[in-house]
Amino acid sequence: MSAELSRRAGHYAVAVAECLLETDLPVTGIQSCGPWRDTDGAYLDVEAAISFTQAFQDQHGGGDCGLHWAATSGWCLYTADKEDRYLSGVRWPGSGLLPEPRLIAAFVDAFRLDPAKSGSSEQPSYRQEGQDFPMLLDSLAPYLPGQPCLFEEPQIRFADLHRRAYENRVRRALVSRAADPLTHLYLRQGELTALLHLLEYAESSNPSALNRLLAADLGARAGRPPEAAETHKGALQEANHRRQTP
Repeated sequence: MSAELSRRAGHYAVAVAECLLETDLPVTGIQSCGPWRDTDGAYLDVEAAISFTQAFQDQHGGGDCGLHWAATSGWCLYTADKEDRYLSGVRWPGSGLLPEPRLIAAFVDAFRLDPAKSGSSEQPSYRQEGQDFPMLLDSLAPYLPGQPCLFEEPQIRFADLHRRAYENRVRRALVSRAADPLTHLYLRQGELTALLHLLEYAESSNPSALNRLLAADLGARAGRPPEAAETHKGALQEANHRRQTP
């Protein structure tokens, strides 16, 4: 039962992570575990967690910062002090043991705007530790994948969602708009080369035409005079005009 509880809690975390990714939050991973005992022998219940990029953590104290779900108290968003890494703040949305994923996404948005006014610092209690595991299994069942043969494990399901979310972000960013401002970013040759290496690595680990085309475009424009950027922008505008002209 412990393994199945961990798996179902993981799929619930994936459902929440999906809503966070849809709002362009920088989610990096999910974790879950069934009932277990820590090094001191203390009994711990079912848990799950969602992690964010270091840049997100730096915006909120510089230490660890993430979402944690306990099968006794529901979700909380915790922050840790940059210096000693001890928890410096925990906020609870107070929306029940298994709130809808979109409610957690809204809670994180509220936290980013005003941490002190989002949720509560009081930890709620919705379930007694170590009790009613069959009921908890049933409550988590709606979050199991519709195609279990493809996404039996939560980590595999999350990896697929994560990949598709970032492909969509890249695609949206690359859609040409006539009103897009032309930016001037000066890079050393080594910095550009490092960026191209990262895109090449991304393509090798996740083959994508977007990675390949973006790398080719950046490489082709490298070292060209500033006027070339205006020419490039003009060509994009003309192409867009021709697509819209019957």
